[in-house]
Amino acid sequence: MKKTQILSVIVAFCAIIFFSCEEKENLDPLDENSIEQQTIPKHIIQKLEKAGFYTNVGLYGIDDGYVVENDIFLSEEEIDELAKENTSQAKHYRTSNLVSGTRTVKVYVDPALGSFVRGALDEAIRRYNALNLRLTLRRTSSATSNDIRIVPASNAALSGSFAIAGFPRNGRPHNLIRMNTSFYGGTNRLGNTASVIAHEIGHCIGFRHTDYANRGFSCGSGGNEGPAGVGAIHIPGTPTTHAVANSWMLACIGRNVNRPFIASDKTALQNLYRKGTPAAVSFYRFYNSSRVNHFYTANRNEGNNAVGYRYEGIACKIYRTKVSGTIALYRFYNAGAVNHFYTRNRNEGNNAAGYRYGGIAGYVYPSSGANRIPLYRYYNSSRVNHFYTTNRNEGNNAAGYRYAGIAGYVPK
Repeated sequence: MKKTQILSVIVAFCAIIFFSCEEKENLDPLDENSIEQQTIPKHIIQKLEKAGFYTNVGLYGIDDGYVVENDIFLSEEEIDELAKENTSQAKHYRTSNLVSGTRTVKVYVDPALGSFVRGALDEAIRRYNALNLRLTLRRTSSATSNDIRIVPASNAALSGSFAIAGFPRNGRPHNLIRMNTSFYGGTNRLGNTASVIAHEIGHCIGFRHTDYANRGFSCGSGGNEGPAGVGAIHIPGTPTTHAVANSWMLACIGRNVNRPFIASDKTALQNLYRKGTPAAVSFYRFYNSSRVNHFYTANRNEGNNAVGYRYEGIACKIYRTKVSGTIALYRFYNAGAVNHFYTRNRNEGNNAAGYRYGGIAGYVYPSSGANRIPLYRYYNSSRVNHFYTTNRNEGNNAAGYRYAGIAGYVPK
């Protein structure tokens, strides 16, 4: 990477920090390493570390929560939830939460940020809407009726960050982007500002950094951002490398750089937010004969790379993202018993002794309907193994397995 000053559009809930890769004496006073460590309550640090965050530097409090790793904004409620779940998923990347449904996402810009930022937002919106996604972005003048608010924040409040945002919750986009008024509100870098806003909106609708596994690719330094409590799930159809040059979701960007969507960016956005019902994907079945454990995943590479597991074919079709009428099929794992367990009832899994939550395996229908078939659930108590199949006879004829009901209904 050419050594110039760059914006650090950092980890999961992207903040953008201005620093230099030149000699140390040329470091800007807003270098990310200059952020002073604040006294943070011990219980907050413990919960963040349990969720997989790095807390040694870049952790500070903000009016209604905390920023960790220089840029990830979390409320105390979100910290509590992430500490309980700690969903670490494999490898363009998305979070385990997305925006549901076909909807208009209304974005509001605080007047204090001025006409230039409004113009930059309009350009960012144009880039998204040109893809004809099921999410239509629209700038609104309503400070009370909106989905995302872009508001000013002081340099001191953001500890040098250019901007911070968050990830979706409960099927809705994160509702706040804070922009540093020391850098925004009156510049001539329209393309760059539009790219920054588009990047932050990307986080608000569930995208991780394209180079999350190696921030050094775009920033010149830094390593793996980790699961950050929200997952880092590879998006099918995009490169499987840990970085894609010129992607709008790279962690760092040059101050004068404009990053409109490249081909793989468009693929990623269309994969997650294509209009209409997304196509169902294969739910692969693997088996470890030495440990007597069946494992199901929509990520073929995850199964292929699981030590001791042999591919047994496609168990069924499943939706990778939520579509109308579907609910989550939760994944749990008991490391002591070596058993994967899938259920639509989150509480059932949470209350199963020895099982740890592993995220959402996919989405299924809770009831029968046209072009749906049942996914049957069986259990072998002596071998502590759950088995799922759409073939009732296969399950009934499996020695030692007892029928345990229907896990969900899946597309034919």
